[in-house]
Amino acid sequence: MIKYLLLLLLLFSSWAHTDFSGNVVKVIDGDTVDLLIAQNKKIRIRLADIDAPERGQPYGEKSRQFLATLIVGKQVFVKDKGKDIYQRTLGTIYVKKINVNAKMVSNGYAWAYRYKNKATNQTMVLLESQAKQKRLGLWQSKKPVAPWEFRRNK
Repeated sequence: MIKYLLLLLLLFSSWAHTDFSGNVVKVIDGDTVDLLIAQNKKIRIRLADIDAPERGQPYGEKSRQFLATLIVGKQVFVKDKGKDIYQRTLGTIYVKKINVNAKMVSNGYAWAYRYKNKATNQTMVLLESQAKQKRLGLWQSKKPVAPWEFRRNK
């Protein structure tokens, strides 16, 4: 009986996080987009492992614009990583096998995402460090404010 329950759990968890493709119809900000998938269903994707400047924050609009140049109107592949607390799909977005989430961080338009001051993806931390060292994007600012600090202070 336990074997069958484990098998059902495994099948359900595999089904719950199914990767998919779609067309990007709107960029909300530097880490959130709307995607049109099969049967003209629109879903909101929150880019996993990154945190981009908020609207109204320095580099917020530049971050959104940079993401838009990468993916708006394009067919993308999403590696589904579940849901966030707002029920958005967390995902890594790829365009022609290019990891868009990583490109946002490596070009200085997003931070590596941190939860309780701990990074969730060490590759993103390395890319963030390299962008900071090269003074790319938001790292051109003398004292960039991380989005989680900006949100806390609002």
